[in-house]
Amino acid sequence: MNIWIVTIIGFLVGVAGTGLGSLVGIFIKKTDRILGFLLGLTGGFMMFIVSFHLFPEAFYLGGIYIVLLGVVLGIGIIVFLENLLDKLTNIINIRTGVLLSLSIALHNFPEGLALGSTLVGVTDFGLVLSLAMLLHNIPEGISLALPFSISKVNPWKILSFSLLAGAPTGLGAYVGAYLGNISNMVISFCLALAGGIMLYIVCDDLIPTGKTLHKGRVSSIAVVMGYVLGIILYF
Repeated sequence: MNIWIVTIIGFLVGVAGTGLGSLVGIFIKKTDRILGFLLGLTGGFMMFIVSFHLFPEAFYLGGIYIVLLGVVLGIGIIVFLENLLDKLTNIINIRTGVLLSLSIALHNFPEGLALGSTLVGVTDFGLVLSLAMLLHNIPEGISLALPFSISKVNPWKILSFSLLAGAPTGLGAYVGAYLGNISNMVISFCLALAGGIMLYIVCDDLIPTGKTLHKGRVSSIAVVMGYVLGIILYF
């Protein structure tokens, strides 16, 4: 797939997902149950993608050592970004909404990397992964909009913050597609890197946050539903 088409898809996925989520966050007051459900749903969906597409394709193209290296490095990238964000929070007194915007933007770049490398390496699976990314960005957009909405910030400003937070997905998609065009080994590494990033986000962020937001079984059921949804969409 053409690298610029991949980049455009990345921008659309990031911007549309956070934009739709922020619109929901602006107009809906109580979203704990809804947000918990969406986080669980996308968590299960992304687990399916990692388990049945990213890792198997990476193993096939590059072998176990390339995959292990990519997974470890992918997790390392996310941990580094989170530590960087924590230090920034200690130095600068940023309002909750702005901090969330920055956090989402930092996470969206490696997610775009995952999308770009997958569209190049596993083209027939690109639409499914794009849908998963878009769904994942909706609850992020909701969580971004809520603090601003409570503080009576202008809705247009809230929407602008959410669109800016989603834009790095396009940049990440460009980098992922560029690297993926070099060789099968590079594609394997990028897919494994993407898998490690997504696996960490699901285990450290999506599932725990969904469970924290709503103590009932909604988010847990949604995880299973997301996994089954992946099976239905693929087969």
